[in-house]
Amino acid sequence: MVIDPPTARRFIDAYMAFLGSLVSDEDKQGQITTQWLVNGRDRYAADRSLLDTYRAAQLKLRASSQADAEMLDAIARSQIGRWVHLKDTRAYAVVLDDQATQAYAVLGLTQRIRDVNNLGSGLVMETALVPLNGHWVCDGLIKGPVLLGPNYRRSYAAHYQALRASGQFSVSPP
Repeated sequence: MVIDPPTARRFIDAYMAFLGSLVSDEDKQGQITTQWLVNGRDRYAADRSLLDTYRAAQLKLRASSQADAEMLDAIARSQIGRWVHLKDTRAYAVVLDDQATQAYAVLGLTQRIRDVNNLGSGLVMETALVPLNGHWVCDGLIKGPVLLGPNYRRSYAAHYQALRASGQFSVSPP
């Protein structure tokens, strides 16, 4: 239920470089890496043009030090928001947007989503879904996880079944 390790490494390298460029060294002081990465992602979510600025700066660098263009394209297509991690199957995690209008088959980046959040499935969380190698992949940065009660879980499960039946279940990015 994870993306292949070479792709994961390429994405992590590009993502960390980009998100790190959005957070000052002073802001990184005293924070663990995931905290400042989430802060960088929050800044990017608030202003998606920051990636274009980053790309322009990368073009000024020598070709050997340019960021991975394919991974930057994936970041540009990422969907950042609040998601419901409904359940896990053998092949993927089932994730719905918090409004239950779309469902996704999602892989983890280096570990299963339930292992990243340490709470298992049945929760609402803020994260990003990134299209990598024909799969939706969680960026691994989980913010504000909240466990769902049994009634909410049943409700989201019913929404998932309806979405799946109506073709609103995305196994792979377009």
